[in-house]
Amino acid sequence: MSEQRNVLESVLDSLREVIPGAPELTPDTELLDSGLLDSLGIISVVAMLEASHSVEFPAELLAPETFTDPTALSGALTGLLATVRANGEERTPS
Repeated sequence: MSEQRNVLESVLDSLREVIPGAPELTPDTELLDSGLLDSLGIISVVAMLEASHSVEFPAELLAPETFTDPTALSGALTGLLATVRANGEERTPS
């Protein structure tokens, strides 16, 4: 399985844990416009993804466009992981 697909599955799993009622989520499910994800949900999802991928989301990724749908969020995370690897900044999980 490709890294991009793994990251998308990780994002979907994290969203399922955070969003009440275990809604059916697809890669293009509207998160913000539908009200499925609010500011507290964003904080929770980001914390889970940071912990599971040993990264820290920079402030510029904490913008609404990052959280429009699971595809946007997984794209942001995939880019962040590539940047971290390129800069040799990978942290060990705590």
